[in-house]
Amino acid sequence: MQSIRKRSFSGPDGPRYAKLFFAREDMVMLVSEDELSGMVRKPIQKTAAERVLDHIKNWSGSVSEQWKVRANAQQKKLDDGDPFALAEVYKTLAVRQVQDSLSSADRRQLSQSEECLAEELAVALKQPKRKVCRLMEQAARN
Repeated sequence: MQSIRKRSFSGPDGPRYAKLFFAREDMVMLVSEDELSGMVRKPIQKTAAERVLDHIKNWSGSVSEQWKVRANAQQKKLDDGDPFALAEVYKTLAVRQVQDSLSSADRRQLSQSEECLAEELAVALKQPKRKVCRLMEQAARN
């Protein structure tokens, strides 16, 4: 997400909307100001981004060996969008990629988790996305 602008279509006393622009999808979305806090979370700050990188490095949770169970659990985390959950999906699949080949669902989820996480961490850390991807890769190897 790149920017938020507030709009009102019915004058100053009418309902207010936030205009959200998502650069990756080149998409604009209008959300009622009343619903905004339940639909959109604030981007993470630098300290949280550093904790996410530590989470990638230190997380050693287990996942199912059954691809369908694993894919469903990971998709739930991807849909949630929580950076720590994305970090778990990324770490799981990055490690699995080194140890074994990935299914097409695993490859798609690895790509999605890497893209979303790198994008948010790059903004929080004020670093290019390429550099953040290298930091994520280093953290996953440890």
